[in-house]
Amino acid sequence: MPFEFNSAFYIKLGQKGCWEADSLEFGRLRIGWRNQTVDDINAGRWDLIEKQLRLEQKGKPPQVATTDLNRLKDITLSGPEDIWITFHGAKLWWARLSLAPVEEDRISKYRMTLDGWHDTSQSGKLLVANDLPGKIALLQGFKGTVCRVREKQLLRRVLDGTRSELASRIAAERVGLCSQLEKAITELHWKDYETLVDLVFRHAGWLRVSVLGQHAKAYDLELREAITGDRYVVQVKSQATRADLNKTIQDFSEADYRKVFFVVHSPAADLANAIDIPTHVELVAPSHMATLALNAGLTHWLEEKVA
Repeated sequence: MPFEFNSAFYIKLGQKGCWEADSLEFGRLRIGWRNQTVDDINAGRWDLIEKQLRLEQKGKPPQVATTDLNRLKDITLSGPEDIWITFHGAKLWWARLSLAPVEEDRISKYRMTLDGWHDTSQSGKLLVANDLPGKIALLQGFKGTVCRVREKQLLRRVLDGTRSELASRIAAERVGLCSQLEKAITELHWKDYETLVDLVFRHAGWLRVSVLGQHAKAYDLELREAITGDRYVVQVKSQATRADLNKTIQDFSEADYRKVFFVVHSPAADLANAIDIPTHVELVAPSHMATLALNAGLTHWLEEKVA
């Protein structure tokens, strides 16, 4: 079912997030307004509370107290039909409030959530802050305590876990481009294909510790990860069968190499449909190489090679 709500609000749970952990653990939405009583808030004595806020903020512009009052109203009057979001642990969290009124304990005043705070979308995707649309992620920098989320449709899509039409169109274009790049790869001269493989893996940031095809007949390229020191092998074949892959599996053990990439320009049918490949060995067929080339920014390089 689509994710529906009436209004959406962002809340900062305490100064510098001091109430975040408690709120998320116990399903509460903690708030300040220390000088206002729970009875006055739940009874809706807004004129009295506004006078209190103006006295507290004497010397500040009148709209400051008005804004504080309106945000307290938002919290008090909100129900299960609204959505509240916050950020904690580099993730977005969302909740709906229960019908229970404002309560108070030794820490602060609070509202209880309907069923706790959630850090995943309806589709089960973890709501990592760095993966969110910019207009939603920017709410983390809001200086106040509470604000309305203006991008409701965007937030609804985030919490639904659905992609935008634009993202879907881009994905479709990428699929089409990868298909064309795969055709280009199959037309490459063997030495150009070796160069393409070298460029793709160097783009990944690994250090090449053997020159392509010069130091050992058993493999074509040895790489090392600069930080961890993990070793990788890239074996490049113009043509290969499942038997060739089996020999590579025997020659390069998991104990010696983090990953062995078996890159084939023209795989035989028994290799293209191979199953039961050990986890430390990865078969890279032209379709996979096309994706890697696209991600490495080598589209123009391939275009020129087949021009």
